[in-house]
Amino acid sequence: MNNDYGAIVIGAGNGGLMAAATLAKKGVRTLLIDKHNIPGGSASSIHRGRFEFEPSLHELAAVGEAENPSYVRQMFDELGADVEWCIEHKELYHLYVPEEGIDFALSSDPKKLCMDLEKEAPGSAGPMMKMLQLAGEAARAFAYMGMKDYDPNKLDELFPHAKTLAGHTIKEVLDEIGMPERAQRIVSQYWCYLGATTTEMDALTYFRMFGGYLMFGAGMPKLRSHELSLALEKVVRDNGGEVWYNTPAEKILVKDGKAYGVRIGGKDYLCDNVVSNVYPDYAYSYLIDKEEVPERAVKLTNARELALNLFTVYLGMNKTGEELGFKSYSNFILNSTDSDFLVKQASDNRENVPAVIINCLNNVIPDCTPEGTSFLFLTGFFFGNGWDSIKPEEHQKEKERVAEAMIRRCEEALHMEIMPYIEEIEIASPVTFARFLGSPQGTPYGYRMNKWDNYIQRIVDKRLDEKMIKGLDFVGAATHGGDGYSPTYLGGYETAIEIVEAQKEKGEIQR
Repeated sequence: MNNDYGAIVIGAGNGGLMAAATLAKKGVRTLLIDKHNIPGGSASSIHRGRFEFEPSLHELAAVGEAENPSYVRQMFDELGADVEWCIEHKELYHLYVPEEGIDFALSSDPKKLCMDLEKEAPGSAGPMMKMLQLAGEAARAFAYMGMKDYDPNKLDELFPHAKTLAGHTIKEVLDEIGMPERAQRIVSQYWCYLGATTTEMDALTYFRMFGGYLMFGAGMPKLRSHELSLALEKVVRDNGGEVWYNTPAEKILVKDGKAYGVRIGGKDYLCDNVVSNVYPDYAYSYLIDKEEVPERAVKLTNARELALNLFTVYLGMNKTGEELGFKSYSNFILNSTDSDFLVKQASDNRENVPAVIINCLNNVIPDCTPEGTSFLFLTGFFFGNGWDSIKPEEHQKEKERVAEAMIRRCEEALHMEIMPYIEEIEIASPVTFARFLGSPQGTPYGYRMNKWDNYIQRIVDKRLDEKMIKGLDFVGAATHGGDGYSPTYLGGYETAIEIVEAQKEKGEIQR
């Protein structure tokens, strides 16, 4: 019997969209389904009054300018996905920690960054240069591990520090290269983008991301992240793929360790490959017959710890960013530079929001809002189950309380007024994200990166996963690349390429 499709992709989030676009572009008969009525998941947009808000994206770390592209721009260009990119390449972030007397902007110029850091923390210039050298090696090692002919036995020869960085935490490596403690805490605050602290996360992953921001800047689509989703959806359709919205998957069909289709609307659609943008937790629990879920899959999923949950406040302001006083696009406002302390404060409670990242999108895309206005978005994080006990009738009031506390914190740290100039406001709590994304506890960030569950180990697990349930691949934040738009796009692309090459070997693709 001929299968209905070469591949069925469940979920039109970032990973699913990229996988479906790549599959269709490479000649695989592709069906993409999603339970919502629009594509994108987190990569979407919302309108409030005369403002179009960016619901989740701060920036992508791997875009780069046209003359110096990184892998995200290269993938979109290869697929013919038309996106107008804007790049912030002046600063990484501006760090404010009033309790520790820190008011420091991290320049995107490596030489200036080292000089500025030396003034802030004497003795840090040399170690910072060493960190940047290691970051370059980490980026090259990641690129090599993603190649078809990747040979683990050659990794040490080509990249002698890669396994050491993967086997040690950020803190351990920065200690080893002699970076002063104050400097360490200043340059390691991207940890929250990856959901694990500096004493948990492997240095290979962090250094690669830090170096990516430094080399390529922060990339943003001019028309919000929904532009990314629509561009990829168009690639699917233009290459003969089908896209069905308002269409949840009812079941992933598995028999004798092989996925062979998806049940949709009571009908079984057969395929050679199933690609799931749904979290493994949900897929193993609800979409696959219990007897077909390998024991190792259950153990691995249960062993992992969920990453952070987001709380986001979207503000349409009736003053420009310049009038408000914003000099930087990305501002980190913390009550401590100790990542373990911040996580402890933000775990299993709703009382404290110890860290707020406030972005002014107009600093990168000046015309993203009507003339004389600006768009701010504030992001805080929580860990654990602090929002589970809230009653439905208390949710709105609690959202407003936390949002006001975050705004007041920013006003105090930045010495500016925000509250009087708010024209439009929208608030999303972890409960909001859970309802919309369907992810565990509402996390869009997958599983926490740590020494036993780092990128190299996840590459190994990915290959073992193929033996657990053949024909089933997971993409998205919960997979080997980790969280963030850039890794999920890359993971979707790599998964699709593997499927394409396998089908070519079987003679099922002619182009």
